[in-house]
Amino acid sequence: MSSPAPKVSLNSRAGWLGWWPEGGIRSVIDPENGRIRSFLREAAAELPEDALVLDASAGTRPYAPLFHRQRYESCDMPGGFYEAKHDFECFLDAIPKPDATYDAILLTQVLEHVPDPSAVLRELNRVLKPGGRLFISVPLNGPLHGEPWHFFQFTHHGLAQLARTTGYELKTVEKIGGVFWLLGKRLGDLPRQLMKQVDPFRAKRRGQSVAACALATLLFLPFWLLGLLILTFLFRPFSYWLDRFDLGKTFTSGYTAEFRKPAGG
Repeated sequence: MSSPAPKVSLNSRAGWLGWWPEGGIRSVIDPENGRIRSFLREAAAELPEDALVLDASAGTRPYAPLFHRQRYESCDMPGGFYEAKHDFECFLDAIPKPDATYDAILLTQVLEHVPDPSAVLRELNRVLKPGGRLFISVPLNGPLHGEPWHFFQFTHHGLAQLARTTGYELKTVEKIGGVFWLLGKRLGDLPRQLMKQVDPFRAKRRGQSVAACALATLLFLPFWLLGLLILTFLFRPFSYWLDRFDLGKTFTSGYTAEFRKPAGG
């Protein structure tokens, strides 16, 4: 028998950040990251001041200021991609902490980069206290990134299955916008992607002519500037507000979710 589908939040918010979001123009231009930040801001407001929070594979630690009321720790993989200083380094399937250490864990845009998501979620479950909360964001529609460490994309059905098989209760799951947010972001990326294809500084390792790439860069420069203005600073904001009318959000960028370790766990 197939597992029942999880209850996905498609309420009046449905990933929506409001007519003028708390993150300001930054969230209008990039609502995907604005939604993730809003999700974590809400999480921080709900956690008690003495809560011990782990930001797992935190990269540049962009969310540390949101958890200034809590005891915030961060970790990243040994020799990671960023120079930010962390409390410790480890792989997420072998965290050097005792059982039931943390009140809450953040796992934002990380699960797609681990070869065994179930092993990671079980290990995070181990270091969570009973009743502890795991705040997750994952992509569904997006470009390849962090290669070769990009293994998966996720649906809400997949998140529900992972929660069941790794010992969590799935408390909430919400789509990060719909087709207009997704279209606005992808089209807004086009000018930058175009210039990357003729970047003279990357030409040699691609087997391209440096001179030809330099000439193409000069030729494409007016189109890049015009595209940047129209697609990023006009079309993206229009897409942000238009997304309110996409109720089903089948073409979502991804999901935010809260997993909770059972109180008796």
